[in-house]
Amino acid sequence: MAREKRPPRKSIRPYYFIVEGSTEENYLLLLKILYKNGAKIKNCGGGSVKNILLEAEKIINKNNPDDYLGYVIWFDQDRYYASSDSNLKNSLEKKKDVTIYISKPCMENWLLAHFQPINLNEYECSACEKKLLKYIPNYDKNDPDLLKKVITEKEIQVAIANYPELEKIRTEYF
Repeated sequence: MAREKRPPRKSIRPYYFIVEGSTEENYLLLLKILYKNGAKIKNCGGGSVKNILLEAEKIINKNNPDDYLGYVIWFDQDRYYASSDSNLKNSLEKKKDVTIYISKPCMENWLLAHFQPINLNEYECSACEKKLLKYIPNYDKNDPDLLKKVITEKEIQVAIANYPELEKIRTEYF
């Protein structure tokens, strides 16, 4: 008896994430695994928000509009300077299918929300990193496997309660 042919898989266009650095990239890689998602991620290697926004602009202008469902640009608030970055940020936000996320004050606070309630106005980035060591003893923002060991769906649900913008990332893009 011959096997039935399966219908071809539907092509699902992914979102394209353009992120500040390794911490954001590693977190998105974790979400890709947990939610079996094919998002594309471009790590801009840190630096200034202006350079991240310029890189995003190049990527968006270079790609075919049908290649991706949209673009998500993500960086830390402590790197954002409205005086030099706001014009470019605002022009990118006006583009169709472009969303900008800003971690307040930094990605480590976002990660900290997976383990405890946070106050978005309370911490400096160095304090966030220090508090994060309580939950992730060998925290290294450049270690791509570290987050996979300590963050599960359970911690993501805790983070959603503690940092509501996280729910948008998970539900809208994953």
